[in-house]
Amino acid sequence: MRPSRTTPLLALALFGVGAVASAQPRRPVVTTVAMVHPTSEAPPGWDLSRADDTLARIQRAATGDPRRGALEISSALLAGVEPHVAAAGLDTLGVLARPESADAILRYLDHRRVSLRRRALIAAARLRTPAMLRAIEARLGDSDPEVRSEAARTLADVGDATSVRALWAAFERDASNGLGSEGSSLLQESARALGARGGEQDVDRLLTFLRRAPFGALARAFEASLRRAELPDPVKLRVVQALAGIATPQARELLTRLVDEHRGRPTPAIDAARSAVSRIQ
Repeated sequence: MRPSRTTPLLALALFGVGAVASAQPRRPVVTTVAMVHPTSEAPPGWDLSRADDTLARIQRAATGDPRRGALEISSALLAGVEPHVAAAGLDTLGVLARPESADAILRYLDHRRVSLRRRALIAAARLRTPAMLRAIEARLGDSDPEVRSEAARTLADVGDATSVRALWAAFERDASNGLGSEGSSLLQESARALGARGGEQDVDRLLTFLRRAPFGALARAFEASLRRAELPDPVKLRVVQALAGIATPQARELLTRLVDEHRGRPTPAIDAARSAVSRIQ
């Protein structure tokens, strides 16, 4: 069955006021000049009213020149396409990881559809530019909990030192809510991101939340910290000593995993963890 044409009302619903141009008749694009920047018009030869044709062109664009492909797909997304076409376009932009796709990805990070915001997050992570990282940080305050968690998860993998402030805001906001021994998904992911991306002071600050925040979330942070080769041994030793001090079964389990992962690679922190495991019942 042939997909129906995108109406002006649907275009407005999908993209808000900024999509008015896409709902109007599109001006012809000069085909003799190579595209330099993505536009809010259909790329030359693309019929965006036909979803099947647009999907096929996205596939072809992905296998040709990466720069041109990113420009064409980005322009199509900015002009306005159906949601399932936008999803395919964002996935492809993530694979191409070209700077020319930045405008389209940033637009879809604010899209009303949760599924498209999540796809845009994944694509943004592949670019790893400062502007993209700041946009990902902004999603820590998204209205949807899944998007918030995805943003924190992404920052754990690709964030930088500047991301730490936004991660602390998300962590402390959710830490006060409790939510059992594990905490919310956002709390878990923001804690892991802080453990992975924070500095020595951030790790020490996380230690102050022992017995105050859900241990399951903190365990993710401490595991991430203890696995970092660049983190000084004295910092890791403080983490181990703090965990040994609370002497809970959960702390013992975490320390046991640490010892098992570092067999044959003794360090002061590992030696302290091994000693603590033998003491905690």
